[in-house]
Amino acid sequence: MRQTLVALSIFVALTICAFASPAYAAQDSLPPTSWKKDGPQAHIERGLDLMVKGDFDSAFKALFGKGHTKEVLEKLKFEIYRLSKKSGNPYAYERIIEQTAGASVLRLRYLLLFDAKPVMFDFYYYKRKSGWALRSIHYSLDIKKIFVR
Repeated sequence: MRQTLVALSIFVALTICAFASPAYAAQDSLPPTSWKKDGPQAHIERGLDLMVKGDFDSAFKALFGKGHTKEVLEKLKFEIYRLSKKSGNPYAYERIIEQTAGASVLRLRYLLLFDAKPVMFDFYYYKRKSGWALRSIHYSLDIKKIFVR
């Protein structure tokens, strides 16, 4: 009887530890709470949400504001509008890569999914004293480049 009680106590203790450990481990790996509200990921996803809704002008304003060259934006706008005329508005997007270089530089790779093909975006952010700033964006319609790190 005593051995059964000891064995049962050990089993219960191990079960509690097994369920509690992942929760504690996950807390250490989660990004800060501000990440989703005002971090780079939220910034990108606000713009991509607008693209999925078909509001391209607002999407470009949300993503790029005034800080990027007109040439790059005009070329990107042309490609996005061309794809939307060819196969309709994008139906979704997904984040496929998140890379950091130290604590100050971040690259996020997203796919904007059209019926005809995806558009790949690489967003590069730099963490200044006052917060994250979009420093560069690259895009590609070449599906093979999606697999290049």
